[in-house]
Amino acid sequence: MHATPKRLPTFILPLLAVLISLFPNRLDLWCQDQLGQLFAPQASDNIVIVAIDEKSLAHLGRWPWPRELLAGVLDKLGNARAVGLDLVLAEPSANPESDLALSNAITRHGRVYLPAVPEVSNNQLVETLPLPAFARAAKGVGMIDYPLDSDGLIRRTYLSSGLGQPRWTGFSALVAGITPPTPEPVPSQPRLTPRWERSNERLLPYLDSEHSFPVLSLVDVLDTEGRIASLTGKTVYIGVTASGLGDTHLTPIQHGKPATSGVVINAATTQALQSGTLAHPAKPLYLGMILLGLALLWQQLIQKRLRERSIHAAAAYAIAITTGSVALFYLQHVYIAVTSLSALILLAAISDFFLQQSHFKRLALTDKLTGLANRHHFDDRFIFTLQQAQIQRTPLALLIIDVDHFKRYNDHYGHASGDDVLKKVAHVVQKSVRNSQDLAARIGGEEFAILLPGASSKQAMDCAAELRLHLLSLQIPHEKSPPGRVSCSIGVLSRVPDNNDSTRTLFEAADKALYIAKRNGRDCAELAGEDQPESWQAG
Repeated sequence: MHATPKRLPTFILPLLAVLISLFPNRLDLWCQDQLGQLFAPQASDNIVIVAIDEKSLAHLGRWPWPRELLAGVLDKLGNARAVGLDLVLAEPSANPESDLALSNAITRHGRVYLPAVPEVSNNQLVETLPLPAFARAAKGVGMIDYPLDSDGLIRRTYLSSGLGQPRWTGFSALVAGITPPTPEPVPSQPRLTPRWERSNERLLPYLDSEHSFPVLSLVDVLDTEGRIASLTGKTVYIGVTASGLGDTHLTPIQHGKPATSGVVINAATTQALQSGTLAHPAKPLYLGMILLGLALLWQQLIQKRLRERSIHAAAAYAIAITTGSVALFYLQHVYIAVTSLSALILLAAISDFFLQQSHFKRLALTDKLTGLANRHHFDDRFIFTLQQAQIQRTPLALLIIDVDHFKRYNDHYGHASGDDVLKKVAHVVQKSVRNSQDLAARIGGEEFAILLPGASSKQAMDCAAELRLHLLSLQIPHEKSPPGRVSCSIGVLSRVPDNNDSTRTLFEAADKALYIAKRNGRDCAELAGEDQPESWQAG
């Protein structure tokens, strides 16, 4: 009996599905980018950026400027709904009066929000906060937390984060006027050094790269008389857009613009929060359960109903779960990373298909009982080997082996025992091949053949003698045979074939030698077409 086709172990796909949920990969990140860009909205006109740009630097000189200038800008923005002052004001200026002027301007406006940021100190994240005077004057202080993904880009933010506890609301959420969900509690454990904690993960929103937020140069705002009426009721961000000042990040949120200003990222996040479209990824636990369930469901389908059409079924299944993920992202703003699982299902189906094809090909070329090459395979290889020998003018040897008195063996011991003997003979025949160029085959009921490309007459006869001795050494009882044990007769041919030779003529010559071996009493090997002793008896 033949073994069933090899298949990938059933635990592989579920295991990989769980690993995907634990370790984000480039394929899912790439698909997240494509999905975000597919549904990317235009930037809202209700969010305006007051930019510290090249024009402002040219007019006002090198950064940083006296803080009285920022105070003057805030006074011009008194009609704005909210102002996100996207500058880290953690250090006092050289002139205390400048800090006091800015603090008073923040108080007068009443709707100014300031950022805090995580910074690395001694290989650990710490909180960098605005000066206490600025923090007291501000409407609120929020954290800007954009961790890097494995490819060095930022795609995520957190609505709550902080050192030891996620106690700070995200900066963009404060400016948007959104109260984030209650931060997930962090188990309190005694630590010498508190760990940075995050909660309420969100995906950065993507923007249509052809349309950006309205931008006013900071120097133009300063030159405006009185408050700017056109900003009434709008959200305003003040931040750096000039190159070289360090507030740019590698991000895919604007297709075709690999580097994005931090103020633009914050403005885009605020827009998405206000419109209720800021997406969030499935939590790792839920993602793992979903991917595991999808993998197990696929295995059930493929094992029960779809095995014969596995590639088509895998493609349909991958399209179905990917479509479901896209719909969930569009309708519920939830991202489930299923692309890698879809790819794995397709790869598993393709691998399974080729494993089956390889198995069936082996079946088509293999004798079912003995596992040797069958007659069809032998004939094809014989033709090819003969052509090579004719072209290269090299010898070709052929051995035809016949089990002596096999019909008597079957009649006496039964066909089941006869099959066992054929398997043992096949094993002996297979051990007689020298390398991968040789071929052992079962070509009839109890008849076997060996092709030995390049073998001389002596080498072929030595092979035959070893085969016979090996079979005799097994001591397989055969009461109806003169030797009293299973033996074989062998016809041997070895010569350099000429152009007139064919597989038929060579086979007939070897078969004639086999006939002579049988006529000479069996249990011997005869060489076709040579003057030599008529038989090679077992010594």
